Amino acid sequence: MGVSIEAACKLITSTKASSAKKRSDSLVSFQKDGDLPGELNLEFPEDYRIDRLAEFGDILCRGIWNKWQERLSDSQKELPKAKRQSPPELDLTQKLAEHLGLADQIPALKAIQSLKKTGGVPLDWYYLAAQYFERNKGLDETQVRAVLTDMVECAVTLIKPIAEKFEIPDGWNDLRTYVSRIVSLPTGAVVKPETDPFLLELARYSAAKITGRGRENVCAMSSSAYTVTEQMEAATLFTPQVYSNRQILFNAQAAKRQICSIWSIEIMLRQILMNQTNATGGDFEGRKYRYLYLYPAYFFTPETNKFLQKAYSWIARTRFDADIRKHLISDKQIAKFTLDNYQQIDSLLIQENLPAEDDRTFKISYPDNQPLTFFFLALPPGKDATDTESWVMPTWLAFALPLILDVKTVASESPVPPFISGADFEKTVVIDGEHQAIRSLIKQDEYRLDGIVPPPSNPPKFSPLNALSAAYCIHLEVNRKKDGNPDWGKLSDLARDLETSPLYVFHYLNKWLRKQDKIDSVPLAKIRLYLNFYYYFEPEGKTMNQMRELTRLYRHFYRAKSQYAKANAVLKPIDEAADVILKFDKSLANNTESLTDIVAGRLSKLMNNVRRRAAEGKPRLAFVDGKWKPALNSEEERQAVYDFAKYFVEVIFNGSFKGDRARLAGTQLNLIRDTCDYLYRLEDDKERREQKQEEPDEVPETETESA
Repeated sequence: MGVSIEAACKLITSTKASSAKKRSDSLVSFQKDGDLPGELNLEFPEDYRIDRLAEFGDILCRGIWNKWQERLSDSQKELPKAKRQSPPELDLTQKLAEHLGLADQIPALKAIQSLKKTGGVPLDWYYLAAQYFERNKGLDETQVRAVLTDMVECAVTLIKPIAEKFEIPDGWNDLRTYVSRIVSLPTGAVVKPETDPFLLELARYSAAKITGRGRENVCAMSSSAYTVTEQMEAATLFTPQVYSNRQILFNAQAAKRQICSIWSIEIMLRQILMNQTNATGGDFEGRKYRYLYLYPAYFFTPETNKFLQKAYSWIARTRFDADIRKHLISDKQIAKFTLDNYQQIDSLLIQENLPAEDDRTFKISYPDNQPLTFFFLALPPGKDATDTESWVMPTWLAFALPLILDVKTVASESPVPPFISGADFEKTVVIDGEHQAIRSLIKQDEYRLDGIVPPPSNPPKFSPLNALSAAYCIHLEVNRKKDGNPDWGKLSDLARDLETSPLYVFHYLNKWLRKQDKIDSVPLAKIRLYLNFYYYFEPEGKTMNQMRELTRLYRHFYRAKSQYAKANAVLKPIDEAADVILKFDKSLANNTESLTDIVAGRLSKLMNNVRRRAAEGKPRLAFVDGKWKPALNSEEERQAVYDFAKYFVEVIFNGSFKGDRARLAGTQLNLIRDTCDYLYRLEDDKERREQKQEEPDEVPETETESA
């Protein structure tokens, strides 16, 4: 009852518009219709104190006392008739009226209480409140609160002797039964399975199909064996008339759903959670929260506990955005995916003295001075977020926070903590039920601390945090919506492509270039950056080594005329070799040697045309005796052409593609072209910077003929 005082004062403030005049008009209307005696003075002004006293009195009488009587009546029905008892009569409204010095108004009170069609409005208490303040004018806020407190003490004095004579179930029996059946502790005891709940559920489900006498209500959420009642409108997150296939159609009495006690508690907890966010109804249910659990992994002291609590309460960053990318990628397009740099990112993740209204995360309020075994953090994605986006930041934080705060982390979509303390699991990071796109990037669900960013080694080891950071940085540049925001829904495509082949980083680099309006070619610094990205997805670089060797072999005899040449001119030998393989007749070349000869023949013809200036490109040049001349004579060039043809056929076509021409066509060939194009340009830039004499775009015809 004491809580009702705070509720009445909080909900009905001095600034809230009063409804007293409306209630007065309703009473006057009943009086004009002859339903109330004409001598009653039913005119009273607007006064928030009348509203507060009236609504508070109604809560005490109808909301508390009458509800208790109904619960007592229901509990007595469960007993045999011989043991049933009836409580003594108590008209709490009249007793409180006498307590307020309004005993002379009891006849008028009874007349008002006999009215019908009042719409549930406590007109009786509005009349009593108006009469009380008419006789006690000038009461301030403190005095009104004292009146409410005295009413509570009076009601307790009247109700307590009656309530002590009866024992009413507290309403939590279903929850106790549910917990005892669901929660099992590792005591070693063998629990015999119960069949009664299943049989009760089955009988109730069968009886729910009956139309007429004998029908039983069934929970609209699940056919449980627990107590089923009508769902109140205030207990629904969406709308009261949610469709359920467990309701009988075309039945006006079944307009509202029936719900069991367990689901009522679950929805109540959801409402409590929802009230701590700025979402309502379906928006809240549609949000894909992902939960991050932090488990201290250090030697536990009060000082370290306080430090972690402050850091936990100030975590504010919920999205991987341009600020984080700018921290990881320098202005010179250099990836700084190092342990030291990750440990300095706390200034972006944590905002000191974070105001509660600016905190988009959902956190639990923990006591300041009590040691805790884990911390709970719910991260909301953006508006209309996909499943992919909902996992982006939680997974990245799960790998980054152990480097910053010395904690173990678990990222999950379950609001139930998977572990009680960090001692319950060995690994440092556990990702539970992540989206397939995230799984494709991080390779596995669990990592130790030294596996998040492994130290340099030979061969190099895979880093899940670096892979995530690289993929996110690529995504922020390439996959953007028209409004400029990243389209995280396309991260699934990027992750799938990178899992298929890390060479896709150069495909996405080309995709980025096509979106640029002011440049025609990719800056070399950007090429080097994406080349570094490749090694975060495949640290050993097996495929990249093949592309490097392929580029080196054809650069040995062929060059594009200009350093700004188009990709078709740069990749001419690769295009010619692929064209031969895709179109050759197997009856003419049924083994590797013969196919190599055919490819070498086509490339030799290409080089002849290049020398005669009948095809785009030029032979490799060397600066000799103050002149630029072809670096290879005819015999050396034929050998270089053959070496390239042999490598392309044996290693690329037969080795990587297993001799399948369909795999070489289309996407795979484009990946080879994109990669070799950028590798060629990097090598060309390196070579030109080392040259003391600028290389011409063409060789004088006399030099070509003499060669």
